[in-house]
Amino acid sequence: MRGLFGEHMSETQCVLFVAEKLFNKFLPRLSSHFQKENVHITMFATQWLLTLYSSSFPFELVTRVWDIFLLEGWKIVYRVMIALLDTASTKLLKLHFEDILNHIKEIPKGIDADVIIRRALNIPMKRIQLQEYTEEWQSIDKAKN
Repeated sequence: MRGLFGEHMSETQCVLFVAEKLFNKFLPRLSSHFQKENVHITMFATQWLLTLYSSSFPFELVTRVWDIFLLEGWKIVYRVMIALLDTASTKLLKLHFEDILNHIKEIPKGIDADVIIRRALNIPMKRIQLQEYTEEWQSIDKAKN
């Protein structure tokens, strides 16, 4: 976690890069809609991911995420993000830029932690995917510097 807030926040940039790749992979229709509406993942996921959901989500969800985080690391953080977006996707697909962002702010208020965790754990995300996306980010970051 310390690296997220270090100089240049490069680990934060990596986390967001991986999150965007996973969003594109697991929710391609919603991802395309967000791109069309100019909604970038940094507009909502930064707060979710950097605080491991503690900034605005119910305590029950936060403690479940943190417990699993201690076991499997970042994988659960990404899975929960995908589960949250997937749960809200029917509504989000009907909205435009400002309404998308407003609806995303409301997501923490109406969730059932058990449903989100169950849904998250059923996402077929592999550690190798996370590693590949992380290595891709590192190559991009190295080329910049």
